[in-house]
Amino acid sequence: MWSRPTSRPVAAAPKCNNGHGNVCRNAYTGWSTQADEAPHFFGTFGTYYAVGPNQAAYKVPDGVESKAASSAHCALSRVYYGCLLGEVGCGDKVVIFGAGGLDVCAPAVAWTFGAEVFVAEMAPSRLDKISQFGANHTIDLTQAEDSNGRVELAKKITGGGGDIIIDLTGVPSAFSESVRSARAGGIVVEIGNISPNKYTECDPGLYTRTGVQIRAVIRYPLEVLGKAIRFIVDTPHFPWESLVDADFTLDQVNEAIDAAESRKVTRAGIVIAD
Repeated sequence: MWSRPTSRPVAAAPKCNNGHGNVCRNAYTGWSTQADEAPHFFGTFGTYYAVGPNQAAYKVPDGVESKAASSAHCALSRVYYGCLLGEVGCGDKVVIFGAGGLDVCAPAVAWTFGAEVFVAEMAPSRLDKISQFGANHTIDLTQAEDSNGRVELAKKITGGGGDIIIDLTGVPSAFSESVRSARAGGIVVEIGNISPNKYTECDPGLYTRTGVQIRAVIRYPLEVLGKAIRFIVDTPHFPWESLVDADFTLDQVNEAIDAAESRKVTRAGIVIAD
């Protein structure tokens, strides 16, 4: 006979043991470690990197160029996980807020999963490339005067709101607009807002009245990186290499960061000479 436990264990299992490896408490081990500490190679902008015992490595298949593979982490993997978490499926109306470097990957995944994809953006110039990556419709949010107008525009174009909303903007106010742009019973996948102590107004009763669910994505489970690499292999019709539209040398790292922050490029690539 099976009996139900009467109490929980005194020590809770780590998050990764509960199927939430992406929020493991050890995720930032070695984060910001100085280069004078062994094994020394921790930083991003370097010619070498030390892979630790708790990290995963996946072999890039032959025929996949480095520029194409570079989108797998973290851009493609995060939105791939977001689409899984948001239960994106055939016939869903998916509204993606944002059309930057990370955001361009999202419509490719959602469209491949069978969704009708809408991409909304405050910088209209970014919408030019989005149709090459699966977007069925674009929404120029500058056509609206204010927050309410942006929500009304999104609902009008989608015919009542999105089934799944994916917020990639990193703008706190866009979070509340995302929630209001979802249909009743819809799902909002929050990915972009990761910075602490950033706030926006929120109507808690809206969730109660509409049944909209919020699902958060930070990082992704290790196996998703392998799925993202396979996704690139399986979708050669998407111009993955074009996402890295500017090359810089290692000595030009600061220029590359400035170009990315000012939105002069979609993604900046650091090319390290042999």
